[in-house]
Amino acid sequence: MADVILHHYEMSPFSKKVISIFAHKNVAWHAVDQPITAPKPDLTPLTGGYRKIPVMQIGAHIYCDTKLIIRELERRFSDTPLTPTELLGAAELIADWADHRLFANAAGPSIFEITELVPPDFLSDRAAMQRPEVMAAALPIEHVKAQFVLDLAMINRQLSGSAFMLGERFTLADAAVFHVLNFAGNAPSLAAEIAKHATIEKWLKRINDMGEGQRNDMATSEALDIARNASPDYTPPADAIADEALPVGQMIAIKPDDYGQEETVGEIVWATREMLAVKRTDTQVGEVLVHYPRLGYLFEARS
Repeated sequence: MADVILHHYEMSPFSKKVISIFAHKNVAWHAVDQPITAPKPDLTPLTGGYRKIPVMQIGAHIYCDTKLIIRELERRFSDTPLTPTELLGAAELIADWADHRLFANAAGPSIFEITELVPPDFLSDRAAMQRPEVMAAALPIEHVKAQFVLDLAMINRQLSGSAFMLGERFTLADAAVFHVLNFAGNAPSLAAEIAKHATIEKWLKRINDMGEGQRNDMATSEALDIARNASPDYTPPADAIADEALPVGQMIAIKPDDYGQEETVGEIVWATREMLAVKRTDTQVGEVLVHYPRLGYLFEARS
């Protein structure tokens, strides 16, 4: 198996989500440091435009979005399963809530309280990632903080009778909620609210104590060399489908439906009900196969 490479930056909450799963599975992986703000000249050759972090690379295969990254880790490291089948639906629902509503309630207040920890252009960079209508509808910070306090109460109730979110073992639900609260802990006002719940603090420590798996750092140039020297496997997976809306061979533009509107343009190689793979060519890395989940993304045919 080719090496697992994670393109990320240290403060990225969504990277922390994936790293907690590396820890659970004791995965050997390489950390490639990417800029916290655009431009990201050593990431664009791999993704074609997608700028969110993290991005996972395995040879010339590029995986965008933590939903898809985690599915691929489950497939490749099936001997240490993350979530039992009977709990997967509940875990995915909690993860979707955590990645969107919980994260929105934590991110706004946190960003304004950690300005000394991020580059001077961080706020303008993140504002540029948002759609104008979202910016126009922004809620007052005090309201968002109050919603976060209510979120904490729900999480505390869920953890009141067990070590983890869905019982006595770590699952996707824990990874998804953990990364948000771990990030929120950087903001003094939100850390103070978290500290009111001893059960949550013990749960956070339990996950942090898991570590990071088998981490090794890697230079961006080495990761690009690996992609350039590898060849994608274009073999469709067993659950590939024929989709008239997304036919094989069609050139397509892909972008998130929430924030970060940069596009990836490529040729559809295969589709399943939940994911899509597109082939693209870059002068720095040659041919790569970029994988996207279908949930949360917009697709537009290009000639």
